[in-house]
Amino acid sequence: MSYFALLKTAWKSGQFRITDSAASEKDADPALSRARVQKEIEEIIEREAGDAVYCLNVAREGIMKLAPFVKFREEKFGAVLFETRSEKVYTLSPTGAAVVREVIAGADSKSLIDNLKIKYEDKTGKMEKEAVDFLASLKEKGLVTE
Repeated sequence: MSYFALLKTAWKSGQFRITDSAASEKDADPALSRARVQKEIEEIIEREAGDAVYCLNVAREGIMKLAPFVKFREEKFGAVLFETRSEKVYTLSPTGAAVVREVIAGADSKSLIDNLKIKYEDKTGKMEKEAVDFLASLKEKGLVTE
């Protein structure tokens, strides 16, 4: 399998393993393939660098964040949120932890669900509903602000 084909496969699937048959495929032109991979990586770096600057703009509307008195910690079962004012502890399922990770990453309400759909396979649609309901609950309790 060519470097470029491997990069595209890994980028789209999020999996960085290839089958034995794909690994045994010969690369037609290794130098050309490496050049294509380098070009692709440079484009990704350029695009991501621009996004990073944009995400750091705290005045951007719609960006969610944890309230200042809320702490997040991942655990084997999912995660916990600790609200320091009232000293309440909330245990989170893996879906809840994924939602909070997206909030911490600076997602807005619209992109959060889209990001989760990309990262996790949800054939039943159950995760999307759980995520929307959980996000509404976090906002209602004042644990997440926009």
